[in-house]
Amino acid sequence: MNDVVFFARSAGIVAFLTCILTSHAVADDSLVFDFGPPRKFSGFGVQLWPATSHLAERDALLRDLHCRFVRVGFTSRLTDEQLKNHMSVAEISSAINKAADADETTVYSQLHDEINQLRLKLDLVFWQVPSTWCISSGDSEFSHARINPDNIQDYANWIAAHLLYAKRLRLLPSTIELINEPDSAAGTQFSPEQYDALVFATRATLDRTGLAGVGIEGPGVASASTVEAYTQVLERTGHISLLAQLSWHDMDTVRRPEPAGFCGIPLGLLAKAHQLPIAITEFSSENPQWERSPYDSGPRNRGDNNAADSPDFAVSVVAEAIKLVGDGANSLSYWQAEDPAWTQDAFGLLNEEGQRKPAAAALQMFSELIPPNCDVAKQKQLTFGLASVCVRTERDWVLATANLSQDSRKIDARIVNSPFPTKVVSGRRFDSHGATPQLVPAFTFTLDSSELSFDLPARSVMVFVLR
Repeated sequence: MNDVVFFARSAGIVAFLTCILTSHAVADDSLVFDFGPPRKFSGFGVQLWPATSHLAERDALLRDLHCRFVRVGFTSRLTDEQLKNHMSVAEISSAINKAADADETTVYSQLHDEINQLRLKLDLVFWQVPSTWCISSGDSEFSHARINPDNIQDYANWIAAHLLYAKRLRLLPSTIELINEPDSAAGTQFSPEQYDALVFATRATLDRTGLAGVGIEGPGVASASTVEAYTQVLERTGHISLLAQLSWHDMDTVRRPEPAGFCGIPLGLLAKAHQLPIAITEFSSENPQWERSPYDSGPRNRGDNNAADSPDFAVSVVAEAIKLVGDGANSLSYWQAEDPAWTQDAFGLLNEEGQRKPAAAALQMFSELIPPNCDVAKQKQLTFGLASVCVRTERDWVLATANLSQDSRKIDARIVNSPFPTKVVSGRRFDSHGATPQLVPAFTFTLDSSELSFDLPARSVMVFVLR
């Protein structure tokens, strides 16, 4: 039995037994964070759309979250009807340039100025394959587009041509996702073998068109549960070496209760196996619980009394971030910065009026304390209903814990293979009853020579800075 399978089974048993044995009284939980050797976390980002009606508000949000990069979908005015089979990169580039108009270039120019002023790294994602090169199945309402294997090179040429267009607009990215969620019916589906062929074709095409500096992150699947199917094929062909990062999306669902993380399997094991950093390019909370009472709608469907506007949803969002950093993600990108007028979901940290939602305040409470390339401790055990992480900066330790259960918890936290801090610099709490962080009362925590102990109320998050 390999380490991953053994860990997953053991974690499941532990979680199951803990669930049975934990009473509704205050539970005691011992957390041990091991810094020998630590892992690195490079920073936070958000998904944003090039056009916005709230540029000042969005920029202020990105600054306050201490974002290091943004993930942006990229496209052009080129229509599917203007494409045909076996067009060269030069032919597609010419068609893109002819189709461009002043409105499009103005939006992209504004985006360039925004990310340049904020000193952000840019990642681009391509949403779907042009219909010309797809095979559709199902009826008109529920059709699922699949790549036509004969047109994989055509799509690779299309990606390269769009990157040349991005370069002309001064928007050449550091990394790209070749296709959004190749395992999902929401976009264009690629089997693992087809995706492997796309990686090979695109890397070769980028290299011979002067785009060798653009890295590929993938497979960019919709769930951690399908990552292995794609990485197995990439490993078998050796094309895993063509990726700059492993990427996928992490949303808690009814089958993957919050915080989803990586199904109980440490991301560190996966990163070690493939020798690649791990980028979670979309994360949020989309459990069906948000569609039920006391809410009238959830983040998937914008409307009145929406769960996404609630502090309780914010607790789940920041818990997901804490869980993913603690599990071993090297970077995280939240879905998404704002609610655009042309979509129906409510995942944005800003609403349609540009006002911040509670999730923005909750994320900021954590992200603003996490510098780039900080050290992340390994957590020595799983604790049911808790998400936790400890990071080490140049002079401080940041310890964050989220309680997602309906019971209060008594937390005893220890740090090993690192000097132990001697004082609590600050402590803040965000809970499901208020829209802004609050100071942690001094009487609720103690720090001795080896342990930080504190009371963590139900559905709440605490973040301590220790020195």
